[in-house]
Amino acid sequence: MPDMIESGSHSTGFNPAVFNLPANVAMRWELPHPSLARFIGDYFVFDSEGEELMGARSPILPTWPMIRFVLAEQPMTIEAPGAVWSPLPEAGFYGSASRIMEHTSYGGVTVGVNLTPAGVARLLNIDLSQYCDRMVPLDEVARDTCQPLIVELRASDQGPAVKAILDRFFLERMDTPSRDEERIIRLNHLLLDERIRTAKELARELELHSRTLQRLSLKRFGYSPQTLIARTRFLRSLIAVKAAGTKDAYRAIDESYTDVSHFLRDCERFLGMTARRFFKLEMPFLDAVLRVRKATLDVATPGLGPATYRVPERP
Repeated sequence: MPDMIESGSHSTGFNPAVFNLPANVAMRWELPHPSLARFIGDYFVFDSEGEELMGARSPILPTWPMIRFVLAEQPMTIEAPGAVWSPLPEAGFYGSASRIMEHTSYGGVTVGVNLTPAGVARLLNIDLSQYCDRMVPLDEVARDTCQPLIVELRASDQGPAVKAILDRFFLERMDTPSRDEERIIRLNHLLLDERIRTAKELARELELHSRTLQRLSLKRFGYSPQTLIARTRFLRSLIAVKAAGTKDAYRAIDESYTDVSHFLRDCERFLGMTARRFFKLEMPFLDAVLRVRKATLDVATPGLGPATYRVPERP
């Protein structure tokens, strides 16, 4: 069996102690080349080994689109409400997600790229509403084959070398802006602005007719403006409540919720389960991911990022 990858990050000032990973688990989080920062949130590499991790299951929170390369020898599976993808393809494209998914692994390396909606428009120029809560082979949406990239990733150390490999690949393919790019980026900024609470406010900030905003939102983000606002508010609140970890944790929910029961209804909507059930789940891998992403990238989950969008631009 090959050695585990080296956990860590090329990010300046990174402290390896923050990982505090379960035994026989390794991961890396990397920021892309600065010129890709508005289009790629981050790169990640996961590795695990050992009999105790065979069939390990971990939840994946709702997120922006993602590309994932499965370099492991054993098959992996992702399940979502009403859908199962098994085995995962060697290269897969995951559309915007509004529901929790569950990943099952039998060890080995996976490499991921968290895209922003603007990044999807540059790289693939597809209608994201056709891929919501779906996973398809990357070849179905990519303009050219990614097989040379897979070969290079497999031949690498699958750890520290991955960032440079991915940077080269995407720099060559993400140099042409899409027609909607500035609107996409502006909308992404505004979704992360806690002051924005309604689609009407989004339309006013973007100086767009509500129907134009609806079309832009569906095509470039996958969902209606109302759903995007609700998903962002929910993720922000869920992570805050989880971090609080006390009986008074619900005080951490977003102030735009009318009350706690409103947040709990969103738990059913986006998680497919009660908040009580979710917080009782054993999820050491997700806990590590949230902790490490926050420490290295300042954004606990891609659905609340990327980091470069965290401070919304105001006219």
